[in-house]
Amino acid sequence: MAEEGDLRIFNPDKEISKEITLEILIRHRDAMKQARTGQAPNVEMDKISDNDRKFNQVRALNLIISAQREMITISRPIIYFRSLQKWKKGHKSDEDKVEFPFEKEENEYNKLINNYLELLKACEQDILEAERTKTLKDDFIIKRELLEGDKYNLTRNFYNLLDELESSYEQIYLLMLTNRIVSAGIEEDEELTYKEKEAEAIRRVVEA
Repeated sequence: MAEEGDLRIFNPDKEISKEITLEILIRHRDAMKQARTGQAPNVEMDKISDNDRKFNQVRALNLIISAQREMITISRPIIYFRSLQKWKKGHKSDEDKVEFPFEKEENEYNKLINNYLELLKACEQDILEAERTKTLKDDFIIKRELLEGDKYNLTRNFYNLLDELESSYEQIYLLMLTNRIVSAGIEEDEELTYKEKEAEAIRRVVEA
């Protein structure tokens, strides 16, 4: 018999899902912070040179893409199942199913895969192409040779890609919300400590 105060887990799968989902969202949050500020994890800002901050910002693009692809990976089975169930309810006859195939329907699963997963693949290709080619037009960071030493600057390509990734995160997270893979975000409360916010995030990140 469990004593008062014992931790009881009634749904182990839910607890595992909670840990995985939260870990991915935290990594995405940290990668976004790195992309905006250039601050690498566990390194104080005043100990990072301006050039290194720029390189950290560019490296963060791949970290963001990786986290968003994992968000899709953990979400797609649930979103597929729910989208398929809705499709079956709307197309009961065999003739109807043939005329309106699931793969061509405008549903949340197809949106997740055909829009956002394909977008992330294209972003990966853009980064690889920038590294592969000699032209500066597709680069995310450029070098200027000055008397006092080389100085690196981020290009418009970097900011455009970061904007795209911020938008894709919003849409992927929205699909996760509507399919109850994650819960609604926590309202900011200045009186809460970081530990309290973290504990609340762990409690609410995955809906029952």
